[in-house]
Amino acid sequence: MNATTQTLPFQAEVKELLDLMIHSLYSHKEIFLRELISNASDALDKLRVEGLKDPQLFEGQESLWIRLEPDSAKRTLAVIDSGIGMTREEVIANIGTIASSGTRRFLKEMKDKRQPGEELPGLIGQFGVGFYSAFMVADEVVLETRRAGQAKGVRWTSRGDGSYTLEEIEREERGTRVTLHLKALDEEEAGAKDFTEEWVLREIVKRYSDFVEHPVQMEVERLEAKEGDEDGEREKVTKLETLNSMRPLWTRPRAEITKEEHAEFYKHLAHDWEPPLEAVHFKAEGTLEYTALLYLPKRRMPGLFDPEAAKSRVALYVKRVFITDSSEELIPAWLRFVRGLVDSADLPLNVSRETLQHARQLGQIQKRIVGKLLETFQTLLKDRREDYESFFEAFGPVLKEGLWYDDTRRQELAAVCLFRTSKDGSFTTLAEYVARAPVGQKAIYVLSAPDLESAKRSPHLESFRKRGQEVLLLVDQVDEFAMQRLTEFEGKPLRSVAKGELELENAEDAKAAVETATKEHGALLAAAKEELSGEVGDVRFSARLVDSAAVLVSEEGALAPHVERLMRESGQSAFAPPRKERILELNPSHPLTARLSTLAQEDRARFGDYLDLLLGQALLAEGSPLPDPSRFASLVTGLLVGDKAKS
Repeated sequence: MNATTQTLPFQAEVKELLDLMIHSLYSHKEIFLRELISNASDALDKLRVEGLKDPQLFEGQESLWIRLEPDSAKRTLAVIDSGIGMTREEVIANIGTIASSGTRRFLKEMKDKRQPGEELPGLIGQFGVGFYSAFMVADEVVLETRRAGQAKGVRWTSRGDGSYTLEEIEREERGTRVTLHLKALDEEEAGAKDFTEEWVLREIVKRYSDFVEHPVQMEVERLEAKEGDEDGEREKVTKLETLNSMRPLWTRPRAEITKEEHAEFYKHLAHDWEPPLEAVHFKAEGTLEYTALLYLPKRRMPGLFDPEAAKSRVALYVKRVFITDSSEELIPAWLRFVRGLVDSADLPLNVSRETLQHARQLGQIQKRIVGKLLETFQTLLKDRREDYESFFEAFGPVLKEGLWYDDTRRQELAAVCLFRTSKDGSFTTLAEYVARAPVGQKAIYVLSAPDLESAKRSPHLESFRKRGQEVLLLVDQVDEFAMQRLTEFEGKPLRSVAKGELELENAEDAKAAVETATKEHGALLAAAKEELSGEVGDVRFSARLVDSAAVLVSEEGALAPHVERLMRESGQSAFAPPRKERILELNPSHPLTARLSTLAQEDRARFGDYLDLLLGQALLAEGSPLPDPSRFASLVTGLLVGDKAKS
């Protein structure tokens, strides 16, 4: 290194750095209470660990608690704990030094000293910045603490301006008291909360710290009847109440948890009045350790199909502290009806502990969760068919979204999906359909329709019914899109009976009728195609029909008409495949065919009217709107009175 080269430390403007951290690190002001409670919880755990080696640290008081003391008159809020406390040197290192974590140092020391097989305590803090979130809501913060076993305490005071004061104090209790001198309440601020209000503090503790291991307590005032007062006069009584449940059900062995406990916890978690259909509880160990407790609801929740709410509803906890209720990487959107949580000690949170630093670990968790849920669906389908059908009726349309989105799990998911059948309208699986199919059937036949009744009445089923052949009825809006990705199952392609030229097995008689009619009535087809030019792409004879005179067929790859119409009405037509003209198929065995053939040669005006009636009839049969209802009504009226229909 020459004389002109120097190695210098970075310089930091502490006030600016602190200001940036306070106002940019956290997205919600209420987070400060989660951070302070987490710090207090760590202090209690440290005392418990060190107290195992030196019981005198408890100083005759072994109770471990966290206490909130709001004062609306003074506009202060204190967070107090009976934990390990800090010495003057520890206050300077932990609080007076930004981004210095006493918890991190403590864990490192424990790790260096631990014996083989000894578990580390599940402490929360790791970055050493959570404490400063208090300045989001406070003009001044006063910390008073005494370390267990020490004679004197210390007071730390700061206004978050880059400096602080320290003084030695007399303090009888061990542990720490953090007093926030709250900023004036800005009533014009949207969603502003008064952090001295009991209900506000209850709500925050319930949301973020409900499962912290130690009791979070607060004195509350209640009106109660005076003891022995026959007149029922009431008086104000102050009671110490615990705000958090401290009941992390998921930490207990699965075999020890009763159905009643699952039901109670699920209702608390999902705000549902019914117990869940099923609980899925498992623990993963190894390089990434976590516990998952998931619930399948019985009934559909409001907003399930709201695009703005199409996200995970599984909460993420780290060491029992709530992080988020909507981690998009934790569970795919097509399982958004699942409620529950995942708790891990290994996930790398960002500094604010609001999001993860990267999602590789979450990807591993999601893969395991999806696999477990698919196993659960399969078990329910096999052992509790009636319950599963009820569940699928509520959540099947969401579950089927996975057929479109999940390339790796598509076949597994398809195996647990249910579809209505033309046989009797009941639910069936694809595997059950394949097992029942006649020998030689090469495809799985499906029909997309806006609802079950429309599907049952569809003319497209006539030929299949005549031969006793089953068709799956796709009556969920998502089915049409799902089938674009699920093109085969167990080696059999899925074929729509309403699209393309259908190759039917064991239908030689129908095929022969089509060939014969095409030869005999070629002029009819040519005239009909010319007459309906611009309305349909082609006119041909059909092997699909038995009783109906005509039916409309779409090209392969086209969307079903009801789905295309829905997308157009909702302004999403730009995302649909290019629109293709449909095909009008005529029944070669219907008496009307001969009548149309005669009219095509002798009366083209009436021929055109009859074709318009047939086209309108085919549209109505599939549930599509008429392009000109008034003209159709006029043609029907003319036909009824026996006069020549007029346009």
